[in-house]
Order: sequence, then C-alpha cells, then structure tokens
Amino acid sequence: MNVEAPGSALRLRLLLGIVLAIAAVLVAQVLRLQVFDPVVPASARGGIPRVLPVEAPRGLITDRNGTVVARNTPRYRVSLIPGEIPADAEARRAALLRIAQALRIAYSDLEAAATSGLAVVDPFAPVTLRKGMTNDEAIMVRAALAGIPAARVDIAPTREYESTGALAHILGYVSTLPSERAESLLADGYQLDSRIGLAGVETQYERALRGTAGKRLVLSDPQGRELRQLGEEPATAGGNVVLSIDLRLQRAAEAAVARGIKNGISILRPTNQPRPKVLPAGAAVVLDVHSGEVLAMVSQPSYDANVFERGTNDAVSALFTDPARPMVDRAYMEVHAPGSIFKPLVAMAALEEGVVTPQTRIFSGGSLTVRSQYDPNVVYVFGDWAFHGNVDMNRAIARSSDVYFYELAGGFWENGKETFKGLGADRLAAWARLAGLGRPTGLDLPGEAAGLVPDSSWKRNVVGEDWLLGDTYTFGIGQGYLTTSLLQMATLTAGIANGGEVPVPRIVRGIERGGILSPTPMRVGARLPVTPEHLAVVRGGMASAAADTDGTAGTGVPRGVKIGGKTGTAEFGQPYPDGVFDTHGWYIAFAPAERPEIAVAVYLEYAVGQIHAGPVAKEILEAYFLPTAPQVSR
Repeated sequence: MNVEAPGSALRLRLLLGIVLAIAAVLVAQVLRLQVFDPVVPASARGGIPRVLPVEAPRGLITDRNGTVVARNTPRYRVSLIPGEIPADAEARRAALLRIAQALRIAYSDLEAAATSGLAVVDPFAPVTLRKGMTNDEAIMVRAALAGIPAARVDIAPTREYESTGALAHILGYVSTLPSERAESLLADGYQLDSRIGLAGVETQYERALRGTAGKRLVLSDPQGRELRQLGEEPATAGGNVVLSIDLRLQRAAEAAVARGIKNGISILRPTNQPRPKVLPAGAAVVLDVHSGEVLAMVSQPSYDANVFERGTNDAVSALFTDPARPMVDRAYMEVHAPGSIFKPLVAMAALEEGVVTPQTRIFSGGSLTVRSQYDPNVVYVFGDWAFHGNVDMNRAIARSSDVYFYELAGGFWENGKETFKGLGADRLAAWARLAGLGRPTGLDLPGEAAGLVPDSSWKRNVVGEDWLLGDTYTFGIGQGYLTTSLLQMATLTAGIANGGEVPVPRIVRGIERGGILSPTPMRVGARLPVTPEHLAVVRGGMASAAADTDGTAGTGVPRGVKIGGKTGTAEFGQPYPDGVFDTHGWYIAFAPAERPEIAVAVYLEYAVGQIHAGPVAKEILEAYFLPTAPQVSR
C-alpha cells in the first residue's frame, strides 16, 4: 500500500493554490475587458477596447385591436458634449456662438444646457439640443457645425405618438433622465442619454416597455472614434403594452366632447362683474361594466405628445404654463361636485337603511322651506329645479327631484320636530365611501385625485364649524363639500349596472412578449351592500329618466338602444349679482338597460347636464352600438 508523504501533500496544495490564483487573475482580466469599460494601452491592432451600452428598443403601445399608437422612429438629433467644449474662454464662446447660430437658439439657453442638469452629473454625457430632424435638415446642420468637436449629429430612436391628441393624456411621453433622479436611475442601469417615461402609460409601465440593454465590445482610437466591433451582446426589446382603449371609440368620444364644449359655453351670461377668464373644458369615460376596462377616456383641452420629441423647448414650456392646463386629465386628475348624478347612490342608501320604500311619496312644490335651528325667525329656502308634486322613488330619480333627495338625506323638520327622519350626513358619507368615493379608484395611471366625502367630524376639524342641516341637504343632491372625479362616477355607474361590484378601472389589457399576451387581472374596488331588489329600483329609476317623455335623461338616449341614465348640473364659482351661479354639466349612463355592457360618464364645464352633456353621451353610445360601425372586441 502506497502512503503519500506529508511533504507531497503540501506541495500539491501549494500547486493547486497557484493554479487557482492564476485563474482568478484571468477571470478578473476578462471581466475588466468586457464589463467594466477599461482604459488600457492601445492594442496590437492600434485601438483601445471599450464596452459600449446598447439601448434596448422600447416596446410599442397599441390599442385593444392592435393599432399602434406609440412607436419608435429613427430621427436625427443634435447633441452637445459639454466636456468637449474648449476650455479657453474665447474659443468656448466662439464654439457656442457657432452652435447657437446654426440651430437658431439663444446663446444663454445653450450656455445653460452646457452647465446645468445632466451636464453637472457627467460633462461627457450628450445633451440633446434638437431632435426629430429630417435627413435634409441633418445634412445642413452637420455642415454648419463642422469642426466643432462638442457638437454631434447622429441618429437616435424617437418616440412617435398617434397625433390627434385623443390619447395624449393616456400615453404620456418620454424624455431625458431628470437630473434630480439621475443618480438612482444610473444605479438602475440607465445611461445618461437614455429615455424614460415621464407621464401616462409611458411612466406607469416603464419597466415593461424599457427592455434590457445590451453591450458592444469595440476598438476605438484615442479620440473615442469607433474603429471596429469585436463582439456584441444584443439588447432585449421591451414588451408591447396593449391598451384597453378602442381607438375608433376614443376618437368618436373626442369629437363628441369637443362639440359639447363648444355648445356648453353658450350658457355664459353677459355681465359687467369681474370674473375669472372662461376656460372651457370637458371629459368623457367609457367602461366595460364587468371587467373595468377603459374603452375610451378623453380629456380636453389636450396636447400633442410628439411635442416632447420633436418640439422646441419653448413649445414644451408653453404646455405647462398654459392657463387652460392641457396637461391635466379632467377625467381622473380633477374633482368637482357631481350634482344630481350622485342621487342614485343616495337612493340606494335610503332604501337599504330603511329610510324609505320604493313606494314612499314626498311632495315637491318647487322648494323646501326650513327654519334655522338657532333662530326660528330665520327661514332658509332650498329650491328644486321644478314643481314635481307627489313623487315616489322611481319618479324622483326620473325627474331628479331635489326636494325628494333633500329629505332622503336630511329628513324634514316642522315646528321644531323631525317629522321625517333622513339618512343624516354621517350615514350618507359612510355609503359614499362604501361606493369607493373619497379615494382613488386604483386606475393604472399616475396622478389620480381622491376627491372628498365630507361628514360632521371633517367639517368640525377642517372648517372649524358644526355641521348644519343645510349641509346635509346639499350633500344629498351631490353638492356642497362633496367632490368626485368623472372616473369615480363612471365606476359607480358600472357597479350599479353589473349588480353591485364597483370595478377597479384599467387602461392596459396586458403586456405582449413574443406574441403572447399576459393579461392585467381584473379587480373589484368595492362591493355595494345592496339587495338585488333595491338595486333594481335604482336602475329602474334611471331607465325611466331616459325613457319617460318627461324624464331628465332623454337627451342621452342613442337610436335603437334602451339605457339607464342620470343628469347632473352642479353650481360652482362666484354668483352673479342676481344670485345665479355658473354650472358644470354631468351625465352618466349604462347600456343596454336590460343587460348592461358599458357605462358612460360625461363632464362639461360651463354646461347643463340635460342640455349639453346628454347629447355627448348619446354620440358616444351610438359610436359603440350602431351596427354600421366596427365593433369593439370583447
């Protein structure tokens, strides 16, 4: 039997250690050459090896039917490399003047670009000065900038958007890395000249759209010019984002809202009283009542998202300073008093809480008179928009009787005694929150507003006053302190239509990779604690509002389709000398009435719900239901 001498074992271990050390050095050298972008002496081939990042193609964005609404288009751009501007003061000024003249931009703007933002983070990172140039423009600019090492003309992928403006708020836009986030983004693998989504779907789904960057191993000369490519690790393209939006329906809604805005401002009253400048605006939402998919969502005024890729800095700045606020999506970023489209929820709550039955009749003589609870000599009059007589629940919804809903919310007092007990502010507020109001819906877009559901403790803590009966009355008709977004009212309408499940709206159907769609899951935001019988009463009242000859919602009924509808007209701003206010117009609907598929909600500033918002809803519903129009895929 052979026995290894102790000295032999020691020599073997030493030899193994030397081999492992040499292997580690070799591995480190390979990593240094291929990953960490070394600076080494010129190779035998006369070049310096460098690893260059390869930005991944950004994923496309399509509508639900496959129509591309955001794509990548190669276009020329002019970049400034601040670190290559001559250090000598005179030479620096001469170079910047030539660039400013060639590009027709202010010298001060050029100086700012060279000394701020990303230029501070890395002076050798390119700062884009002009983008979206044609081939002819690039040739002229390149000739004008010849001999200036700090200026570069090259081709870069440019994001190109569906240009009608119908989708701008939804799609958002991409831009260079914000300087205040540069450090964290660089750590996340971005390059200083990368593009990143900064609004809408582009930012909400940035991770899916971005893809995975690749690498190129090249030989370059000492000036950084590429001599030869040695190898490449290809980039992986981002996934394609498939919207729930139907582009045809979106464009129809855009046109309808534009007409509604134009017609709505006709109600403005002439006055010598100083008033804020009129800035008409409007929005519309169409939801699938079962899935919560947003089939159309329009906000006007809008903007062209291509400005951020092909426009000037002045054009971009103008969007953010425009007093009409075109960058704000009125469908989900703003909140207002919803007016009478809140009444179906009040009716539901009153039925469930046993305040009334479907047969309960309340008389409306055109107003409700209430004495002050502090001073009986003071009388308050809460007006109704018309004389309705004795109405039950169905007729109260169909006719939108304010007095009926005053009493459902606040009850009725006579000679200091409560002769009819209403919901009260706190119970009504609890139902509003159960329906999802007072918080964001969960829409998969950034910047959603929450709105406000007031109650007695809120007023005491925030306003510093006690809650009054008059506050409850105005709450009952969707005014006063209550504010909601149009999208919140659309999801509530969907919940009324589908049996009580208020959906979480979603703007993206899924992410597509390699032809396979990974769908976005459907979620329920709130479940209305209402019996089918009571929900049927509310839906029946909305159907009567649309179908009855004296119903308030008839202006929104499309040809050949029965719907459930509800109008709303909410006062806002400062009163005119005669006490009359300007109004916002609202309209909600579900259709078809028997087996609902979609919910529609419309909002118009300086408008009346029945006169102006209703016809907008009708146009949208006809665009969806008319058999001659292409059908939305389901």
